[in-house]
Amino acid sequence: MLVLGANIPTPLYGLYRDEFDFTPFTQTAIFAVYAAGLIPALLFFGPLSDKLGRKFVLLSSVVVALTSAAVMMYADGTLWLFAGRTLQGVSIGAVSAAGVAALTEFEPTNTRAKAAVTATLATVLGAALGPIVGGALAQYLHPSLKVPYLIFAILLIPAAFALVFLPDTRQEPGKQLRYFNTPNIPRVIRKVFWLASSRVAVAWGAVGLFQSIIPAWVATTLDIQNLVLVGGIAALVMLLSVLAQLGLRRLRPLAAQRFGLLAVGGGMAALLAVDIYPHPIVLVLSASLVGAGHGLVFSGGMRELNIALAASLDGNDGAVIAAFLTINYAGMAIPSLCAGLAVTALGFTTAVAAFTIFGVFFCGLCLAVSVLVADKKGASTAS
Repeated sequence: MLVLGANIPTPLYGLYRDEFDFTPFTQTAIFAVYAAGLIPALLFFGPLSDKLGRKFVLLSSVVVALTSAAVMMYADGTLWLFAGRTLQGVSIGAVSAAGVAALTEFEPTNTRAKAAVTATLATVLGAALGPIVGGALAQYLHPSLKVPYLIFAILLIPAAFALVFLPDTRQEPGKQLRYFNTPNIPRVIRKVFWLASSRVAVAWGAVGLFQSIIPAWVATTLDIQNLVLVGGIAALVMLLSVLAQLGLRRLRPLAAQRFGLLAVGGGMAALLAVDIYPHPIVLVLSASLVGAGHGLVFSGGMRELNIALAASLDGNDGAVIAAFLTINYAGMAIPSLCAGLAVTALGFTTAVAAFTIFGVFFCGLCLAVSVLVADKKGASTAS
């Protein structure tokens, strides 16, 4: 639910831009400032959930989400949008690390891989539904910029009551843990962590473009005015991510990440073709490839990290997952912010072309590194 709420603004940025008269760079800055709240919240609430228990942090995230909905609903200027998006980031940062760790602890069969798949599916499904819900409510109900947040807040109240009855977990007595941790990855899982994080960050970077500048670019290029269709572009990406995770969950984590990078790279190349041949079918192909690729990379990376954590027996799962998600969301926010700056300076056509080329390049780079690391490991084993 919280991820759904954080993605409600995706199809609404055009309305906000018309009402408050800001530039494309400001639009993507409003989108990306989400990470300014999310990343510190991950680093704070991840370790805090290890110390005080998951329930406290999850309930806190709901309170912040309700506050962010109120701010966005009554926004009457650009600064209100920045404040609301920052609070949305804080709520997602709080729920992400604590939620993944809670799923791992409460999974009945104590299967980390299953908990990781559940967490990634919930995250991506919320991101898929958010733009559709926001676009539909804003398109067909009035006042269009208030109703989506009001409905979200009402739906969130039962979730808060459900959390009250969640069993709580706390760290073992006597174990010391700081309440704010800079990312501190156990040495034994460091290689797995950084390789998986970089791949997932690249996939999230492509998704971030579809959630920030691509809807506005598509509305102009294909002359689409309906907010449901505009939001549907971003939703399609995340829907295909969910389907890929469900349909290909038997792939090994590394294989899933490699196939996913190939798909994301192909989707970015297809997006470049939309400018040359502006047809909805080409756009759907691009969004589908990026979405399916993201699902494989994200779920594969999360599963690989959870397997490594199980072997390390470090005990600070919340902090490690927080660091992993920090890199993921930075990978989403930074390219979007740079893309907004490029759109403002160069226009949509040049900016989108440049970033699709960068996307293809980084997918290829991550694939090459993956193969080289595997070759070195094989050579080391053989010797």
